[in-house]
Amino acid sequence: MITQYDLYETPSPKGEDGKKSLHARVCPKKTYTSQEFVEHVAAFEHLPKNQIGGALVAIVDDLCYLLADGNIVELGDLGFFSTSLKCLKDTDDDEDEIKPKSIAFQNVHLRISSEFRKRIKHEMKFQRVHSLTRRQKIVNSTVKERMKKMVSFLKINICITRKEYIGLVGLTPYEAMNELNDFISQGLLRRRGAGRSVVYVAGENLKVE
Repeated sequence: MITQYDLYETPSPKGEDGKKSLHARVCPKKTYTSQEFVEHVAAFEHLPKNQIGGALVAIVDDLCYLLADGNIVELGDLGFFSTSLKCLKDTDDDEDEIKPKSIAFQNVHLRISSEFRKRIKHEMKFQRVHSLTRRQKIVNSTVKERMKKMVSFLKINICITRKEYIGLVGLTPYEAMNELNDFISQGLLRRRGAGRSVVYVAGENLKVE
């Protein structure tokens, strides 16, 4: 069993400049409809398709009934189903003001069992792919051309932020950060400030006059 994945840039929670980290996301091969799932189970378990379909409908119907009746339901090794509620109006902690008509259904929750997690973990193997749904930016400019744009910008504005550089040259945030760091290592730029206040000014090896 092969799970395909791609890597994505993890945004900084505080919008800070610096080295970016990557995280993996599953690239689903397809989404199974209820009918396709039933057919898949029937083929692999050698059971009548109509019997599986009927049992699935009955399970969902009874699960709905038991949850609406205020129960928690364990469904095999899958886990536990439960419901949550919400108050429809503010009551300022006055319990006498909270009437049944002020309570409403909010959501259904599934707490996956540890056994089910272990089974998936044991079966999973991984393969890197490039997701077709991942937005790719096509950049036709060269580093020299982008540097020329940056110099023109610095002549007028003295400093530039990472966000401004992204908009100026059309790179992704990750690519822009790497390029700005390269400019710093070459003495073309200097970093000033910290966090969201970081700006870049001309370094000793960059002439902007």
